[in-house]
Amino acid sequence: MATTHIKRSTSASRLVNYAEKRAVKKDGLNLDIQYAKSELKQVRDVYGNPGKTQAYASRIAFSPVEFNPKDPHAQQTVLAVAKEVYAQAYPDQQVALYEHADTDSLHVHAVIGAINLETGQKMHGNWHQYRDHLVQITDQVCREQGLMVTKPDPNRHEKRTMAEIKLRAKHQPTWKDQIRQAVDHTMQNPLIRDFQSFQADLKQQAVKVWQRGKNLTYQLLGTNYKSRGAKLGLDYEKETIFNELASRQTQSKTNQQPKRAINATNEPAQSDPDRTPQLPGHSDSTASHGQNVAGSATATNRADRSTGQPPVSDDFKQLRRQQQQLTGPIKIDLTKRLRGLSKADQPDQSRKSDRTQTDPSRAGQNHPDHQPAQQPSEPNHSSNDGPNR
Repeated sequence: MATTHIKRSTSASRLVNYAEKRAVKKDGLNLDIQYAKSELKQVRDVYGNPGKTQAYASRIAFSPVEFNPKDPHAQQTVLAVAKEVYAQAYPDQQVALYEHADTDSLHVHAVIGAINLETGQKMHGNWHQYRDHLVQITDQVCREQGLMVTKPDPNRHEKRTMAEIKLRAKHQPTWKDQIRQAVDHTMQNPLIRDFQSFQADLKQQAVKVWQRGKNLTYQLLGTNYKSRGAKLGLDYEKETIFNELASRQTQSKTNQQPKRAINATNEPAQSDPDRTPQLPGHSDSTASHGQNVAGSATATNRADRSTGQPPVSDDFKQLRRQQQQLTGPIKIDLTKRLRGLSKADQPDQSRKSDRTQTDPSRAGQNHPDHQPAQQPSEPNHSSNDGPNR
């Protein structure tokens, strides 16, 4: 049973230096393992090396159940199996192999040159594609060699390194566990529905998160400990988090739509009776306005109105009171003037009344109630010239 790993690197020499120090056995593919660094550099110089990636670091680890790390025969078998895997996966690449036995399981580090020896082109793609390709080849070779094949757990949502597994066995928490617990606590809150609120909630738990390409990167505040979501597990990857947030937004909109529809259907149509007389197109608006301003509407006419007609608005009532207040002094002044004129014409009126009393036949016709009203707008100016003759 073998597990695989691969990632890109900006320095092939650094990878060789790290792997060569602890190697118990080593071998090469398409290069002399004793001169791995120089031959990798020669190929880059011949074909050119645009970009930063010089090589890819890969690793194959075998189960201690099948191979004892201290057994020389097991070490030789593991190195041969690893070379066969990389020969099938990258037949046209330079590959330097270094076997380590310093852990509980035998594992082989591979430094894969980025340039294809046949085409001169660099490896193109992403590490997900490279890993899947390497996993398929590894499983195939293990079957051919009669070894167990690693079966991934479909319910596994966390990824842990060997160091994490050992610390967990000692019941010692790791900084990655702190990040996982913070993310789990945040995602348990149903009000977290977008990435901004996701960031803000994690910040309160001393975890910073940001987007970096197709990944999310988490970091413990105040430390240099940071990890991509893909390294923490499936539940912490960008795709998983964003899909869950989008699902919550959709569910929230779906739950709000029926409520708005119910409120719209349950509210009866209500009209504002005070606004109806103010509408210019209303049939009763002009008549109502004219009657209130002129003050000619009587109590009988108002009583005869149908019950469905809206009442006169308070604004028109206030306007009527203001008009009454303004016309009051004018009426009083006009009454005083009429009284002055009536006193000036009093001799003529007395004579007319005498004639009326002496003529019994006309007594019933000249009743005071039927006397024509004088025109106040045309006063008699002849009184200024003396008494009438």
